Amino acid sequence: MLDGTGYALASVAVGTALLHTLIPDHWLPFVLIGNARRWSVAETLVVSGFAALVHVGLSIALGFGALGLGLGAGATFGGTLERASSVLLLGFGALYAAWALRKGAHFHPGGNRVHLEGQASTPCAGHEGPGHPGHLHYHADEPLIAGRGSAGAFWLALIVGANPCVLILPLILETAGRGTAALVAVCLAYAVPTAVLMTGLSVLGVAGGRRVRLPLAARHMEVGSGLLIAALGLVLLLFDHPR
Repeated sequence: MLDGTGYALASVAVGTALLHTLIPDHWLPFVLIGNARRWSVAETLVVSGFAALVHVGLSIALGFGALGLGLGAGATFGGTLERASSVLLLGFGALYAAWALRKGAHFHPGGNRVHLEGQASTPCAGHEGPGHPGHLHYHADEPLIAGRGSAGAFWLALIVGANPCVLILPLILETAGRGTAALVAVCLAYAVPTAVLMTGLSVLGVAGGRRVRLPLAARHMEVGSGLLIAALGLVLLLFDHPR
């Protein structure tokens, strides 16, 4: 059974989870890449869910590590992981934008590159824009696209997930002496809202993106998404914040 202090600590853990998960690096990369690559809801849920499991698992493991090493050592190690994650986000975004440019830059979401009529090496799948039949056709650039989506999604999820929340450390340290029930309650109070909000915001962002039709922006969505992710990593690196 939890006493009043135990319930208070669990409530703080819930608040910490909700506030820190609203930081864009927890879900915005999935929204950007998911819209650019036309992920389904199920794909978005799997990728963001994997990242959420890594994130909460690492954060809680860091908290238990701090029980033996001390709060200062745990916070230092957590801060190092946060900075590393920011650097990796910057690198992932830059490489993704460069890859998108290499395969043509001017294409439809999902890897369909636009070309003039008669320039296709494979049969065309359609034309671009109503009222302009035969003007611009597009086709999937298979040699550059096939087989790469899953690997990129996995690495993105791992980069986002490997960014622990150091704010959970003092809560775990404070709760450790109050019994197993209190410790489990605080860990769950942090982990469940974090995972639900990370996946929920990612899915809502990707699903909502399908309702927005911006043809000009869509042509360059993958390059833009990569650059925005790189910018997010740079901002987090330059303006370090406690979590």
